[in-house]
Amino acid sequence: MQQEYPFVVLVIDDEPPISEILARVAKTAFPEATFVNARSAQETMDYINNEAELLPKLILLDVDLHQYPNGLDLLPKLHECLKGKVPIIMLTVSNDTENVRRATAEGAVAFTRKPSDLDGWKAYVTMLRQYWYETARVPLREDVDW
Repeated sequence: MQQEYPFVVLVIDDEPPISEILARVAKTAFPEATFVNARSAQETMDYINNEAELLPKLILLDVDLHQYPNGLDLLPKLHECLKGKVPIIMLTVSNDTENVRRATAEGAVAFTRKPSDLDGWKAYVTMLRQYWYETARVPLREDVDW
């Protein structure tokens, strides 16, 4: 399913290489998307509150932002301020069962491991495109009372 509006993916991760890899890989694997990076909870909330025209269609949220609040603490705040209308996918390097349980209880639609190499990131971004852009329907701006 093709989208009419910019498909913004908000990446909340404190590691600059992750956003750089995603931007590079997306040029070929998901060219319809614009990947926007926020490195902290404060940057994230500033973006959401100030970029009304480019609200995300999808959020990739790192579990460990190496500061408070971390991704798991930020998750319910995002879910609430976006009224549960934007899918949030957790990113992590671990498979901690408690984190998976907590994330899904707080509203994450998926809990995914960060790929370990460039080919893994290409496959990951391709999967994001195939599901979230081509298959699933995310709310359009006019469908949502923000």
